[in-house]
Amino acid sequence: MRLFLLAMLTGVLAGCSKPDSLKTAALKVEIHYEGFRPGCVTLTVTDQAEVSRQVTTNVNVPTGPPPGTLSVAVFRQAGWSYDVKLLAAAKEQNCDGKQVVTAEATASLAKDGITPVGLSLSALDNDGDGFVAPSAGGTDCDDADKDRGGPTPWYVDEDGDKYGSSSLPPLSVSCEAPAFGNASKAGDCNDSDNLVHPGQEEFRCDERDDNCNGLVDEAFSLGEPCKDAFACPGVNACDKTDGGVACVNAPPPTVYFRDEDGDGKAGADGGVTCDPPPPGTFTESSDCDESSVYVAAGLPEVCDRMDNNCVGGVDEAGICGSKDLNWEGTAAAANRARWNAIAVGQELAWLAGIGGSDAKGNVLKLQSDGGTSQSNCPGQYQAAWVSKSGQVFLAGDNGSLASQSPTDPTCTVETTKPDSDATLNGIVGFDSADGGPPMLYAVASNGYIFKWAFPAAPVRIAETGTNLRAIHGTTGPDTLLAVGAVDNSGPNYQLTVLGYNPATGAWLPEKLPPALPFGYLTGVSVVTPNYAYAVGDKGVFLERDHGEWRRRPFLPADVNATGVKAFGKSAIYATTVAGDVLFFNGDRWESVASNSKPLRAIDGASPTRIGAAGLEGTSQFFRWPK
Repeated sequence: MRLFLLAMLTGVLAGCSKPDSLKTAALKVEIHYEGFRPGCVTLTVTDQAEVSRQVTTNVNVPTGPPPGTLSVAVFRQAGWSYDVKLLAAAKEQNCDGKQVVTAEATASLAKDGITPVGLSLSALDNDGDGFVAPSAGGTDCDDADKDRGGPTPWYVDEDGDKYGSSSLPPLSVSCEAPAFGNASKAGDCNDSDNLVHPGQEEFRCDERDDNCNGLVDEAFSLGEPCKDAFACPGVNACDKTDGGVACVNAPPPTVYFRDEDGDGKAGADGGVTCDPPPPGTFTESSDCDESSVYVAAGLPEVCDRMDNNCVGGVDEAGICGSKDLNWEGTAAAANRARWNAIAVGQELAWLAGIGGSDAKGNVLKLQSDGGTSQSNCPGQYQAAWVSKSGQVFLAGDNGSLASQSPTDPTCTVETTKPDSDATLNGIVGFDSADGGPPMLYAVASNGYIFKWAFPAAPVRIAETGTNLRAIHGTTGPDTLLAVGAVDNSGPNYQLTVLGYNPATGAWLPEKLPPALPFGYLTGVSVVTPNYAYAVGDKGVFLERDHGEWRRRPFLPADVNATGVKAFGKSAIYATTVAGDVLFFNGDRWESVASNSKPLRAIDGASPTRIGAAGLEGTSQFFRWPK
């Protein structure tokens, strides 16, 4: 039969009839504690007649602050005497803790009935942290600080991460850290790596247990389906190069290319992916220059200083004759005081400016078959643009605008002038898709910008505060760029480019590279929506690549440029006040034609249909006509 029945048994023993197995002598032991709350109390009962007869049990200590009383019932076992010795021992924290106080008593069990016995345990725990003061036999390191308990086990910490090795016992157990082995926590499963210890997330995927919880890389979804950076399906695995997770075993992605210049051949980056093809892309790269419609694989090579067929050469296979790259003057353009403007179409070209002494007029038409005609258009014209039909549109001093068709011997002056007498320095137009009249835009020296829905009267659409010198666009008004300068007092003119937003009607300054010289931008040529070029005073040469302007090699000797015509990033022509036609091949400038008189403008319908115009009747053409 059981020796002990642990509980508050007064009511049980007094009010209940006992079965035959319990009809024997019993003790009611009450253990009182005060000054501290034991972590564990053990009660040992010894038969005084035979001390080898001994039993011990742990008595539950209820929660709550001291004082308190524990009640235990002791029943006599068969063969024991009626005289016993009782020993109660209190320990700190738990039954394996330091024993701090004991109490003893002897008792004789009645033949039949209950004999009460009392034991008292007293110790000192001033801060109530469950550790008894050393003066009372306990181990509290500071009995005035409830946050500081008893002695701490100290472990060897080889890697300095504050965790001792899980494979070694503590060096010591004390209130103060020893000189060596000052880790108060154990469990380090790799004491040679200070990044590995308990109490952290599994922070790297490395096929090791980084937080010493017995699991490896549990924070990572290894083996789970994934998609890599190119959206290709694979499975998650550790990336041993950086401790991250990589998506492995994915199939190779497909490389796509995009046609940016509109020549029907793709060569620009169109993405790399396992997803469906991005809209408008191709799997074959067939264009080595997406800035030019004159360069693509499969195109015939022509004599134009360009790698038309993408084979890596320029004008190869003897495509050029001995004189094919020469620029030639035009006799019909002689004896002019000044040609300020030129507009080159496919079958004709127009020169315009100030009338000469021979009174033949200030507008000259040159035909590809060699025919010429001149007319006098009232005004002094600074800029010209020719439509696909061959009609020329002129802009000039005092806000003057005019036009002349290729079949009309005289020009027509716009009778309704823009509401400004400022000089119109630039004009550009866009042909109508249905064959109707073009839409034109002109810029003035006072910063005004005009829209001319020919044949209606021009309308002012902006006042920019910029001295504008040129305007150009390519596929539509959304590609328009106007260039000039802002007067920042005195000679400090700040180079300026304005971009047009047709949706809002705003002309906004574009960000240019820093540390540019003062002066004017005098010419601009938009090749595609992604590429444009501007030139100006002191040899400034700028490239706009996908909306971002950057410096390119300045013109030789920093000479002032007067105009620019680009056919791609490796085929750009510029005119200068020194009378040179310069060519930029994507790397450097070279002079391809030279005059003794300054050149004022340049234009071209294609890389083999180019013309330049300037002072005293100076005009030159490359391969026009041959």
